[in-house]
Amino acid sequence: MTDCPKYYVYPAIFQKDGGMWTVTFPDIENAFTSADSLAEAIISAGAVLEDCMYFREAQNDDIPAPTSLKDIDVPAGGIAQIVAADMTRARNIWGNEDEYSGRITA
Repeated sequence: MTDCPKYYVYPAIFQKDGGMWTVTFPDIENAFTSADSLAEAIISAGAVLEDCMYFREAQNDDIPAPTSLKDIDVPAGGIAQIVAADMTRARNIWGNEDEYSGRITA
């Protein structure tokens, strides 16, 4: 995983769904999470993005360019926000098999 960036930033859509907040990443297939509060959803979104991008790097999958936040189609009542993935932390966690148990939050 040489020449990989220290951070990735992607837009996410946060939507209230009943008593939960759901988070999706329009640019990244299968990257989603949910939480009881918006604050928890924001934290969880970062962890999910880190995990998804780590495995894309590890498997040499394509890394899509992020869509500009202004170009995201936000559903009524939804919130679009940039989410950052700290890849140094993700690589350290996933690179150490003793520490990664239970890491996936999606």
